[in-house]
Amino acid sequence: MNVDRIKKVFGLLRREKISAAGTCDESDIFYFTNIKAGGSFLLFAKGAVQLFVNSLYPLKHPWIKPEASMKKMKVSVLAVEPEKTTLAALKRIRKNFGCGIREEHNLFSKVRAVKAKEEIEKIARAQKMAKRIMRGLIFKPGTSEDDCRRQICVMSHRYADGPSFEPIVAFSKNSAFPHHTAGGAKYSADMSVLIDMGVKIDGYCSDLTRIKGLSNIKNPLKRAFETLRQARKIALGNIHPGSRIGALDGFIREFLSKAGFEKNILHSSGHGIGLDVHEWPAITISEKGKFEKGMVFALEPGLYFEGLGGVREENVYVLEDKPKELA
Repeated sequence: MNVDRIKKVFGLLRREKISAAGTCDESDIFYFTNIKAGGSFLLFAKGAVQLFVNSLYPLKHPWIKPEASMKKMKVSVLAVEPEKTTLAALKRIRKNFGCGIREEHNLFSKVRAVKAKEEIEKIARAQKMAKRIMRGLIFKPGTSEDDCRRQICVMSHRYADGPSFEPIVAFSKNSAFPHHTAGGAKYSADMSVLIDMGVKIDGYCSDLTRIKGLSNIKNPLKRAFETLRQARKIALGNIHPGSRIGALDGFIREFLSKAGFEKNILHSSGHGIGLDVHEWPAITISEKGKFEKGMVFALEPGLYFEGLGGVREENVYVLEDKPKELA
């Protein structure tokens, strides 16, 4: 158990007047216990924390049914994160634990959002390796999107702990779809290539998007790409501890819209990153939370033109007094 992280949870529970909270999210459980075990449940209640691990996993202590401890502790209401809890899990909690459910958005996610030094170092290492793999990709006439995706996966397993998500490889007009699935499209020298990839190191993720063949990008894609970079540069200059997260997405959207690209914005400007490639906060205009020192986030605004292609560039930053790009 990580005592310091667990103390943060109990401090948050006291502030929010929550008597008990639980999670079955594997990343949450690993974050607080350093144990990887699917089907586990972590309970915070009555000033104590208990981990219930599926009997398939070898542990020193025998399997104890969570409901027995819950009833013994007389937990009447359990707080859970709805974003990470399936309907089936909620039904099981109600049936087995005999308690009510209190939905608390991003409860454990907000504790995880502020990274310790060693976490930041692991993300930086993963980002550095992603950049190394990106530089090593080889494109030859006839190479397919899927060939490139396979290259990324092989190198991710060779140099890291594997990819942090399924790589996105999109040639030419296919890049108009932000989450294009790599297929049989063949590369030629006059194409642009959008690649979105990341690797894991010691459990922590990286996320990197680049466009190769920039010299092949013609208007309006070339102007769109230059506008994106300008928007990101100015936006980063306005991020500081205490600034509202949603304001960052709002600024970027406004900047791109004024440049004539309002209809070409298809997604938010970024997201937190850590044990999961997408963590709280989502950098979207509706987010009311504020930036704190130690937050690590990916910034990836994009612009997309059906039938022509899309442009996106993604980097990962840690917030100190101002954002600092990792690796």
